[in-house]
Order: sequence, then C-alpha cells, then structure tokens
Amino acid sequence: MMNKRQRIGVSLIIGLMTLSVTAWAANNDPLTISADRLSYDGNSGRADAQGNVVITQQDKTMTGATGWYNTKTREAQLEGGVSMIGTDIAMSAETVHSINDNQFNATGAVHLQRQERQIFGDSVDYNTDTEYGKVTGNARLIAEGTTLTGNQVEGWLKEIRAVAQGDVTFTNSERNVSGSGDSATYTQTPNQNDGMVLLSGNAHAVQNGNVLNAPELKIRLADNSAETLGGRSTLVIVPNQ
Repeated sequence: MMNKRQRIGVSLIIGLMTLSVTAWAANNDPLTISADRLSYDGNSGRADAQGNVVITQQDKTMTGATGWYNTKTREAQLEGGVSMIGTDIAMSAETVHSINDNQFNATGAVHLQRQERQIFGDSVDYNTDTEYGKVTGNARLIAEGTTLTGNQVEGWLKEIRAVAQGDVTFTNSERNVSGSGDSATYTQTPNQNDGMVLLSGNAHAVQNGNVLNAPELKIRLADNSAETLGGRSTLVIVPNQ
C-alpha cells in the first residue's frame, strides 16, 4: 500500500504525462517543459515553472527564469532574460507572452532577427506565420542594408515592407543616403535592387552632401534618385570637392 508521499509523487508524474499528451493533441507537435521546479494543474491545463525554464516545441526553444504554459489555451509566458531560438528566428527580451505558439508579445529591450532582417524596440508584437511585426518605443528595423527608426514601426518581413510613425529616420550607408520625416514607408522586393522610401511630413534627405527638403519625398535607392511631392521644395547642392 502506498503512503501519502508516494501517492502525491505518482499524481505529479501522471499530471506531467497528461501535459505531454494534451499539448501533443492540441497542435500535433510534442511540447516539452523542464525547470528546477515544475507544477501542473490538470483541471486548468496550466503548468507553472521556476528556475532555468526551457520550453521546446517543433524547431523553437524558449528559455527564461520563470514561466507558465497552458495546454488548453496554448498560451505561455516567460520572464527574466528570455530567449527564443528557432531554425531561422532568434529573439531576446525581458518578458515574452505567446498565444497559439505563433503569436508573440515581447517587452523589454527586444531584439528579433529573422534571417538577415532585424527589429528592435521596447515592445514587439510578432507573428511567426505571417512575419508581421509591430514595434513600439525606440523602434528600429534593419532590412537589405536600410535602417528605419521611429516611435512605432510596423513591418512585413516576408515581403520587406515597413511603415514608421513619429520622429522617423532612415539610413542606407551603401547608398550614402539618409533622411527624416514625420512618417515613412519603405518597400523592397527580397534580394532585388528596387528599394524605395517615401517620407511624409517635413521630409528631409541628404545624399553625398546634397540636401533636399519637401513636404513629401520619394527616394529610389536603386538609382539614387529623389522626387518631391506635395508642395514647395528646396534643394541644396554641395559642389564636388
């Protein structure tokens, strides 16, 4: 006959087995959670973990100091030096909350990299399936040699399209061009030399020392050309030294 301690131990093992089975049934992929301390509530489907937490599913591994995962709602949260590593994605932040294993909200010095494209910010919402991200606070996107910053940046990394709002700047060191404005839209076909930046509101651009100011500016990175839109503009040309 088992004593009380043995029964509790068996119940915990059964609970952890249920966690594995339930997570597998929810999305057809096994999920593994390990930590220094781990508890599981079979009724709510929530597992709480503390100390060196590791959550692994498919090609993604998330680590943090503390966290939880709910097998019924497919939600998870990790806190404390969080990192996520996958086949073609890496992310670091202070806190990460995920829904359905593909929608992530990260806060605190966030850095996310997908292939050669990177986003930084205070808060990042990102979907790994659609590759859409919204960055708020000290937002920065780097793609195909162009850096775009603003108070907020929305990015569609799969097609390389971004919209920045508030104190916007952009730079492309290869083209020796930079600019600023109230808002900006950046588009480029992946692996193609067809990048374009549309600056709106107090648009300002500098290329090879030449300065162009206008209400709106359309800058084509391929041929270093610029077109003014929406009103009176000023061009200052610096003579060749």
